Amino acid sequence: MIIQCRQCRTKFYFDDVLMQGDGMWMRCSRCQHVFFQDNPLIIKEEIETPLVPEPVFSEEPMSAKRSTDLTKEIPPVSDRDEDIVRFLDNVMEAKKTVNDEVNLEIEKTGRESLGKENFVSAERSAAFRDLRGKVEDFEQKKPLSRKSLRKTWKVIVWAVLVIVVIPVVIYFFIFPQLGDRFIKIANKYIGEQEPVRPEVVIGQVKLQDIRQRMLNNYVLGQIRVMEGTAVNQADYSISRIVIKGAIVDAFAVVLGERTSYAGNVLTDDELTNLPEEEILRKLSQPEGRNNSNDKISPNGQIPFMIVFTHEPAGVIKTTVTTIGAERLL
Repeated sequence: MIIQCRQCRTKFYFDDVLMQGDGMWMRCSRCQHVFFQDNPLIIKEEIETPLVPEPVFSEEPMSAKRSTDLTKEIPPVSDRDEDIVRFLDNVMEAKKTVNDEVNLEIEKTGRESLGKENFVSAERSAAFRDLRGKVEDFEQKKPLSRKSLRKTWKVIVWAVLVIVVIPVVIYFFIFPQLGDRFIKIANKYIGEQEPVRPEVVIGQVKLQDIRQRMLNNYVLGQIRVMEGTAVNQADYSISRIVIKGAIVDAFAVVLGERTSYAGNVLTDDELTNLPEEEILRKLSQPEGRNNSNDKISPNGQIPFMIVFTHEPAGVIKTTVTTIGAERLL
């Protein structure tokens, strides 16, 4: 007899002799579905007995079975079974069609990807060949002509002017303060070591007997004269004492500053008759008059003088501080 699986609809040949009672429980060898098979022999007796016993289940095609056992006849299939079989065949055919389309799409995508990779590889190879050709052409070029060299030198000269000369002129002649700052920054990054300077001992200098007065200069008009004495309080000798004076208004705004080296003192006659440049020059001698600022012994005293010319209006207060003093070794 032929038994058909209730789930996957696979047909198998089954020996009628093995059928017992009202039926038997069967297990499909393909999908492992378990179902109960009624015994058809109770209703319809066997027409023909099979010659060779066969195994309970077999997955061999029906055509192979018919070739090995021609005595068996497949009982007619009902219309309902034919509809089910036709439906399953249509489902399997649709599934096969979908699988074929998916496989074709995958294969097409793989070919396109492979084509793109080959195209990119070809582009890279072409770019590499072009770059190599340019390098070879550059290596094989002849030396520059005189005209090209002249043009190159012009470009270099203009670059030096723009980068170096013009900024130097601006910083050192137009804005001197910016020039000093530029030099400090350059020394910091270039790493040039500053020359060894004597030890600065500003705190060892005491200022006393400070006074000020106004004089009438024949050339400059009224000038302010600030005087005093610098005392060396250290246990060693010092030199080059520098004093700074400032004039301040009511809002503590500095209206002007002047510096001078100690030991430079002018007489009233000089303060009255000398021009501004000469007064400032005499007060700016580092060694002082008669080299008095070269060495100040411990507890030694040295006079100083600061002169303000062209003083603006609104001066309320003046200050005097020591901004420089060096220790003698």
